[in-house]
Amino acid sequence: MSRRISLAAMTGLTALALALSGCGADLPEPVADPVPTPPPPVISEAQDTKVLAAVGRVLSASETALDPALLAPRTSGPALTMRTAQLTAAAKLKAPSIVSPLPTAAQQTIIPTTQTWPRASYAISVRPDNGGSPRLLVLEQAGAHDQYKLRSWVRLFPGVTMPPFADPTLGSPAVPADATDLVVSPTDALAQYADVLNLGAKSGFAATFEPTDTYRTEVSADVQRQTAALAGAKGKQTLTYTPVKDEPVRAVRSSDGGAMAVGVMTAVRLQTGEERSGIGPATQPEKGLFTGQTRTNVLRVTFDVVVAFYIPAADAGGKVKTLGSEQVPITIATK
Repeated sequence: MSRRISLAAMTGLTALALALSGCGADLPEPVADPVPTPPPPVISEAQDTKVLAAVGRVLSASETALDPALLAPRTSGPALTMRTAQLTAAAKLKAPSIVSPLPTAAQQTIIPTTQTWPRASYAISVRPDNGGSPRLLVLEQAGAHDQYKLRSWVRLFPGVTMPPFADPTLGSPAVPADATDLVVSPTDALAQYADVLNLGAKSGFAATFEPTDTYRTEVSADVQRQTAALAGAKGKQTLTYTPVKDEPVRAVRSSDGGAMAVGVMTAVRLQTGEERSGIGPATQPEKGLFTGQTRTNVLRVTFDVVVAFYIPAADAGGKVKTLGSEQVPITIATK
């Protein structure tokens, strides 16, 4: 009896083992999660070319008439403010050369993949007819039914090397202004650059940036000229830079993991001299804006300053590089 039970038990165990081995063969193989497909570019190169041409027609018409009222259909924000100031000064002095050349034919376009609004696209222009450096144009579409408009621009520095970007058929993603995967966020890069402009080598952020750039060299030379001009009036001056709070820094991913960022600052140059010294404007654009005012011993010029940076990826390290700038006087006052 006990032998039969043992044989039966062994037979049962063998059957169970076979059954379990059969179940094991049917277990599903692990499947990797699908790789997310990056969003496509939101406009084609052909559409982008049409946008740039439309912006160019508006700029050309306003320059021909020296009339800032013609700008609204295709400019906004800092570009509208800066262009209005240039056209106003040019009209008062009958000096069209005050208006910066802004070619809109592009040698390179950087097309967004951003699926929400507002969204920005970028273009590096051909050289202007006067042989100056190419412009980096920032265009923005505020909403789904809005036209793309020129939001800002900079003059690229002579000989500057631009970061690499994805092919326009693939598109380039926007980078948040507070991105943490860069050596410094786009917002902080602008704030720290303003501090360097204000304090020079004494700034705690001087080491964040390359040792010098064309804009800082130009500012230093201008300060020296202005200081010399004020000497006869026993005058003094200050120059203060402040990021524009309600104008977010716009940034786009470069194909090496870094980012190109474009931000706007206000610069205020305040000059004071002894009583009845009669301080006057220094440049043609300033003279145009000053027309109709009387000289006093105080002169306050407010500029809009647009700056473009290349910010390396955090894991790559390195210094922030300034790519270009544009400075335009906006207002001038005698108090």
